[in-house]
Amino acid sequence: MDAIYYESGRLRGRYLMKDEEVAGIRCRPGSWAWFHANGAVSSLELLLDTERDGVRCRANSRVCFHDNGRLMRCNLSQDNFVQGVPVRADTFLLFYENGVLSACRLSENILYRDVSCKEGCWIGFYDDGSLKRCFLAEDTINSGVMLRQGTWAAFHRNGVIDNYRLTEGAVIQGMKCTEGDILLFDEAGMISERVRGPV
Repeated sequence: MDAIYYESGRLRGRYLMKDEEVAGIRCRPGSWAWFHANGAVSSLELLLDTERDGVRCRANSRVCFHDNGRLMRCNLSQDNFVQGVPVRADTFLLFYENGVLSACRLSENILYRDVSCKEGCWIGFYDDGSLKRCFLAEDTINSGVMLRQGTWAAFHRNGVIDNYRLTEGAVIQGMKCTEGDILLFDEAGMISERVRGPV
């Protein structure tokens, strides 16, 4: 079997016997080309390093696309900057349907919207480009909470801390908290919930 179809009769996947172009992209022989139900390409294996949506994707790796044709997932051909973010090439990066970078691993420390994020770790963004989460490269104070270097923190779109697991006991906004507690904050930076850590 060298082709699979949707119930509608549209092509869902096709086995490529030789290298050929699909949607203008040279594909690796012996791989499958997959398609969304609307006919747009879903994923392909690249024969060559290929630039798509301004991103240079690595040869012999699979790239995935949203059903609007925008790049969804790929591996870089080498460490590079993508939308101003230093990205490692040894793992994949993700994009939203609007083309904004969703997640990647950093190739170096970066100060992003006043938050210092750690090299070698994952970072995530909202679809408007604001910081969603990262591992911290240095101690940072946000909403009266000391966020420690090397820990994982999540943020609201406005830059205020969203949630964080404490690495040490502290009195925060008049509340006595202990190591391991998870604090949830509203967009004004006020504690909205506290999940007690293990005793």
